[in-house]
Amino acid sequence: MTKPLLEPADKARIIDALKERHAAGLRGERITVEAARLGDNPSAAVTLATPDRTFVYTMECAIVREKYTGMSMTDGVDVCFDFLDWYLGEFFESHRELLLPLDWQPHRFGDVEVMARGELRNAFLDDAADAWLRGERPDVEGQWKALKRKH
Repeated sequence: MTKPLLEPADKARIIDALKERHAAGLRGERITVEAARLGDNPSAAVTLATPDRTFVYTMECAIVREKYTGMSMTDGVDVCFDFLDWYLGEFFESHRELLLPLDWQPHRFGDVEVMARGELRNAFLDDAADAWLRGERPDVEGQWKALKRKH
């Protein structure tokens, strides 16, 4: 079995650091982090999500290791998280208007070229649409009003 790229303690440490650095830009979102192998390439993801899931922004970064043969998988993951940390600063500084593209695009980050993409969605409405497509009739309006009363 392959060892995970991030242990739970590593995830907690990264989340704590991101929360501390970007506290001023957060609007009650929860931060989650993941790391994965895409073939032989390291990748990392940071997701910001509101508790009601009406705002879910997943930012991903990967490194094509064949360009950087001396880079270990662990070092690649670290560079990816460094890029995502930097990008979050830019995102908040732009008042949340600087979004990553939907498709993988190259970005220069110091001496390294990373690939990055992002997806912004309303998971609450996505789930309601999926239920509707299954033939269910969810009370989206009632649920939406209840969510808004909580805020």
